[in-house]
Amino acid sequence: MKVLQVLCGGSWGGGGVVVLAYVSEMIRRGDEVWVVCLDDEVERRFADAGARTVRMPLWFHAINPCDVVPFVQLWRLCRRERFDLVATHTSKGGFIGRLAAKAAGAPCVVHHAHGFAFRETQKPWLQRCYAVLERVAARACNLIVSVSEEHRQGGIRQRVAAPEKIVTVLNGIQVEGIGRTSAADARRMLGLETEDVLIGVASRLAEKKGVEDLIAAFPEIHRTHPNTRLVLLGEGPFRQELEQRAQQTGLADGIHFTGFRDNVPDLLAAFDIIAQPSISEGLSIAVLEAMAAGKPVVACDIQGNREVIASGVTGILTPPSDPAALATAMRFLLDNPSVARKLGIAAQADCYRRFSQERMVRQILGLYDDTAAGKPAATGDICTQQN
Repeated sequence: MKVLQVLCGGSWGGGGVVVLAYVSEMIRRGDEVWVVCLDDEVERRFADAGARTVRMPLWFHAINPCDVVPFVQLWRLCRRERFDLVATHTSKGGFIGRLAAKAAGAPCVVHHAHGFAFRETQKPWLQRCYAVLERVAARACNLIVSVSEEHRQGGIRQRVAAPEKIVTVLNGIQVEGIGRTSAADARRMLGLETEDVLIGVASRLAEKKGVEDLIAAFPEIHRTHPNTRLVLLGEGPFRQELEQRAQQTGLADGIHFTGFRDNVPDLLAAFDIIAQPSISEGLSIAVLEAMAAGKPVVACDIQGNREVIASGVTGILTPPSDPAALATAMRFLLDNPSVARKLGIAAQADCYRRFSQERMVRQILGLYDDTAAGKPAATGDICTQQN
């Protein structure tokens, strides 16, 4: 099968990790896979896996009159190469990619909704506008794959497509390969050979990731636990602003910006607690990796996270955009290390049971094969098929 993956997101992150897993398996089984991407690191990883990569110039994150250029380029690519299946990702990539593939006569188009364009954090009028765009794009594809059931139900409520056209496949990770490094070695790799308590967050430093809320919470955490440090793994457009906010706390020496790291799973062993303050997610790979490492996780109570974490059982959920609540949850775990350990153990067991990469890849490739063969999805919701 000849497949095009339109992966027009930003820099390397959770979405890329997920797509690389099933692209790698497709290549191993003999499929020819092309990947449209925007970033050097993304291109390198997919090229190393054996995919043919295509860079997309004149791509803007926001809606732009120049969007006609990538539309035409994708249309030409699909017309020339005659792909058996086109898979699209991200809100904008999914909109332009689906319309271009349909116009080019692609026989099978699948969209991966890593989170729909309309979100609970948006104003109602903006949600309605994005919902209309999602409905238009849905007409240009055969199937929509949601990464969480809660997002799928939201898409159905917004009448994006008929329930049988939207299926759920929960994200998965290579659970066995995470958290195997010793805490001492992980801290050495970070350059933090210290006995202090480390709170870690692995996140792109961008809007909606909530890292500013974690920085705002840190002084309250540090007030009662002065041996605590905050470590931010990641890079992004908000880094300079976040560094300024760290300076304003007066505790910048205890807030460490490590920049982009390509070995995050190896570094998770360094941390005592892992936070995910993002206020908008599909189904967070960072949360899954923290769970697989057996770490207690504090995350925001948003779509996607609610499907992963049972608050008080496999982690703690706090209201989004609430630094005081983040600080309270962190202090509770620091004051109750036995509870923190129990949460980490339960999270790891649940992650192994529900979120394996093998299960995700098998389900995605099964959907690709069935859709390309003209078979309907067996059911709108396949997220409970764990084995």
